[in-house]
This record gives sequence, structure tokens and C-alpha cells, in this order.
Amino acid sequence: MKIGACNYPRSNLCNEIKWIGENQFDFVDLFLMEDGETPEKIEIKKVVQLLRKYKLKTVGHTAWYLPFGTSIKAVRHTAVEECTKYFPYFSETGVEHVTIHANWPNRLFSDEEGLEFQADSLNRLVEVAARHKLKIMYEHTDTPKDTVENAAKILAKVPGLFFHLDFGHASVYGRKPEDFIKAFHSKLVHVHLHESKRNMDLHLPLGDGDTATEKGVIFLKKYYNGTITLEIFSRYRESLLLSREIFKKIWRKA
Repeated sequence: MKIGACNYPRSNLCNEIKWIGENQFDFVDLFLMEDGETPEKIEIKKVVQLLRKYKLKTVGHTAWYLPFGTSIKAVRHTAVEECTKYFPYFSETGVEHVTIHANWPNRLFSDEEGLEFQADSLNRLVEVAARHKLKIMYEHTDTPKDTVENAAKILAKVPGLFFHLDFGHASVYGRKPEDFIKAFHSKLVHVHLHESKRNMDLHLPLGDGDTATEKGVIFLKKYYNGTITLEIFSRYRESLLLSREIFKKIWRKA
């Protein structure tokens, strides 16, 4: 098992990597997106040097708000084109798996139509990613539509697509991380760990939300021993370090 942290995409990437490395995380979850770490701003040589200095591995993460599931084909294809601009940078920094987020059209369209729209984008992304020796993983989000059933349909429609489990997203609207783990452990390649509260996706430190983290992590360990990002958004970085210690204790006794 490897524990990682994500850079804040509107802060300097090199400074973020230094903090992650100095605090002895195993990898960086590279958040590359507008209007922070965009292709023209990424100092790729410095980034690669820092990753080597701190012996940090990498996972790729794209903008969660890209409209891959919109009903407008031209907008979907533009979103794919925008996303793939980052693929050479992910490849150069040693990334193997890149996160693409679920995205749904407005309420005029059915779930089945939304699945088809997403599959159109994802199949294109999987094809382009392969040229850069990257693999795409699908992260379910925090909407009522992001069920185990819908995630299963997406994975069936897109050959070569992997699954990214997000504990907070899997814990809203009565959902449980264990159900996603049971369904997708054979395709599970990455995990985001944080807590939600009252059906809100707040990315809270461990222990601050109403997510049954301990139960979920104990179940996860039965099936998975890969990369886990503490995707915690707090103004106090100490919260991230404390969450790491809480997680380690749970994992050791699981």
C-alpha cells in the first residue's frame, strides 16, 4: 500500500511537490487543470527533478468539471481534446493511470443517454491515452446518478477502462464504499480517501465527517493494496498529516 497527497492546482506545483516530498509521502496525485497548472505553465524539467529527488511516484488527475457527459457532441469532443493536452506531461512524469471523472447531462436526458455520452468521450480518451502509454480510470462523483449500477454500465461500455474508488463519493445518498469494492475490485487501480458529511462532498479530514471510514478501509484491505491518495482539502496541512496517521492505524489493524 502506498499513501499519496495531491497538489493544490492553483498553487505552484514545484512548491507543492517539495512539501509532499519533505513530508515523506509515497507519491503525488498530480492535479493538472485550468487555470493553475496548465501546459504552458508547467515547468516540466523542474517537476521531474523534484520527483526524482524525493523518490516520488505519480498518479494523474484531470479537471473534475470537464463536460464529458454533455449532450452536445462538439462540446464533448472539445473536452476530450482539452484533456489530452495534459497526457504528454503525465507520461513524462511517470504517470501510469489518469483519473477522468463521471459527468452527467442535464435533467432533460435519461441516465442511459448520459451513459452513452460519457462512453463516447471515454472511448476516445482511452484510445489517445494508449498512445502515451497511459491508462484511464473512471472516478464516480457525488451525484445521485453515481451508483454502482451506472458505474458498472460505463465500465462495460468502455473496454480498457479502470475504476477509481472515492470513499467520500461512495458514502453519500445511502451508498457504501464496500458495495463499490465488491463490484469493481478486479478493475480497481486507485483510491481517494476523505470524508463526506450529510450527503455533501466536503473532502474532510478523517474523523471529521460521517463516513464509516474504518469499516470501509478494513473491507478495502481484503481486496486492494495499491495507491491511496488522502484527498483532503483543508487550510491546515496538519490535518492531512494527522489523517495519514489515523489511516495507518486502521490499515495496520485491518
